[in-house]
Amino acid sequence: MSAISTGTPDHAVAGLDLRITSSLTRATSRRQVVKEKFVKHLAEIVWHAEDVTVGPTLRRRRLARELNRLREVAGLTIEDAARGAGISMSHLSRVERAHVGVRVPAVKALLGAYGADAETTTQLVDIARDAAQRGWWHRYARAIPDEYATYIGFESDASHIWNFEVISIPGLLQTEEYARAILRGGIARLSDAEIDRRTEVRLRRQTLLHQPDPPSVWIVLDEAAICRRVASAEVMAAQLRRLEQVATLPHVDIQVIPFSVGAHPGTPGSFVVLRFAETGDQDVVYVETMAGALYQESGTDVDTAISAFDRLRAMALGPDDSMMLINQVAKELS
Repeated sequence: MSAISTGTPDHAVAGLDLRITSSLTRATSRRQVVKEKFVKHLAEIVWHAEDVTVGPTLRRRRLARELNRLREVAGLTIEDAARGAGISMSHLSRVERAHVGVRVPAVKALLGAYGADAETTTQLVDIARDAAQRGWWHRYARAIPDEYATYIGFESDASHIWNFEVISIPGLLQTEEYARAILRGGIARLSDAEIDRRTEVRLRRQTLLHQPDPPSVWIVLDEAAICRRVASAEVMAAQLRRLEQVATLPHVDIQVIPFSVGAHPGTPGSFVVLRFAETGDQDVVYVETMAGALYQESGTDVDTAISAFDRLRAMALGPDDSMMLINQVAKELS
């Protein structure tokens, strides 16, 4: 049906088309400017993505899983297997739960006791050697909690990172100034030197986004996360601009759940779902609490978190509308 038959003048339709075209042009131009600024920012990153070592965390989990399976197939108790390998029962128990690593000689002794064939032995010994390698974060062992180091290991190996945040911007997306403000206002009372080191770790983690084969990252933020002023207006505006910049990466999606939505599945708190490329590697749900970090690996817990995240994505603004909201809040801070 034509514009005339509906009573709408041709010049009004033409004017509407012109306004829509103009709006789309401005939006495209703004995205281009944001992208160009982000490219400049990447050139200034101290650590380059190619310098990041793939973490040994998954290799240790695979080794643990196989050692446990082979011991059960052999019909041996942990006590008998540990005695035969010359290690303590408690140590082998922790190895099978992937809480600690195990030396190659002990792996060979265990595999011998389990009756593993030559091919299996070669494969698992290779995995043990790889698992013994230290990730880049181990040099900061004295500056970060053990559970945080474990998280970085999982994060380094993940193929998909799904993160919901209620009150703050995720560490992977934080500017240096915002990160310092968050650390300064956190539960732990940190010295200036400790804040420096932890900020350094947080920025180093961000190279994950720019490595040759980066993980797919999907971030859902409650609107409170972009509105809460954890620092000055200038720092907050810069942080929101960073979100716009990172959102231009093809493997990153950022959405915001507006206040108007009301209650949602993320009301209980923030969480991260870490998924891995190999089907045998169990996905992990990471939750921070006042009492420390929790890692949930059971199928039921993981499925519940994935279902909640799917619902959060569906309730949030789309990526483009989310960027418009973020840009609006940033302008109000300027």
